[in-house]
Amino acid sequence: MCEKPLFQGAASEVITPFTEGGDIDFELLAAEVDYLVERGITGLFVNGLASEALMFSQGDRAAVLKKCVEIAAGRIPVSANIICNSVDMATEYLREYESCGCDAVVVTPPLVYKYTEEGLFRYFDGIAGATRLPVYLYNAPETGNKLSPELIARLVAARSNLRGYKDSTQDIIHQQTVLGLIEKDRHFELLAGSDAQILTTCMLGGVGVFSLLTCVFPNLIVGICRAIAERDWESAKDLQQKILLVRQAMKIGPFMAAYKYVGKLTGHSFGSMRYPLSELSEKEKQAVTARLEELCMLPA
Repeated sequence: MCEKPLFQGAASEVITPFTEGGDIDFELLAAEVDYLVERGITGLFVNGLASEALMFSQGDRAAVLKKCVEIAAGRIPVSANIICNSVDMATEYLREYESCGCDAVVVTPPLVYKYTEEGLFRYFDGIAGATRLPVYLYNAPETGNKLSPELIARLVAARSNLRGYKDSTQDIIHQQTVLGLIEKDRHFELLAGSDAQILTTCMLGGVGVFSLLTCVFPNLIVGICRAIAERDWESAKDLQQKILLVRQAMKIGPFMAAYKYVGKLTGHSFGSMRYPLSELSEKEKQAVTARLEELCMLPA
């Protein structure tokens, strides 16, 4: 890596808060951004899959990004995620995002439809070629389109503004292969896209994580990133093990519902789930609470 990373250490996904009626709660959103910045988070990832971004319009996604950029106020960089199925649709989002003043865009693979390797190249290359902003690739296998190491290396070689890669494959061999294919002098930021893989990603040469757990337990993720930076491998190993257990607890119940619930328990509300996504049942709330109390993660 030749330049200072734009994103490194404990960067965070942003959970979108909603009112009970399903409107974006911009007051809670502003409080969330301030909370993350004040606790040592190094960057923001807006409109990701966990942000419930597939549930709202292009205008709403731009409005959320604009508020995050406004509240971050240059203290940390803000990236915006593009989730589309075609280059022309993605370019519409790109123009909106550029006008909001974000520092970078992250591009997620197309959803559902199976693209060929060449089709994926044309998709990502077309988007990266339409902006001067730094662009980060996002490998999210749940979309149905997984980026191969060879495709990632080809894209990085083709576009100078492709600065990095958010990897959610949870595949250490994949990461090793990617890094082996990137030219040694080429700036390239590898970031874990899963809290389960922070330590291994950084030990391979990654620079940090785009974390979801940061939203509810920022000190946990800041702590492991600090231990890694200090090469305190025993502490980092212990923290990664705890992160795995906390992450399991946060997967109880419907998609993202545990995060919204635990936010209320810790005094940092993320509002409600947006209908038709569901909240936790009472039984699920009890299970989440009990597990996190065992792990000493909730206020006494």
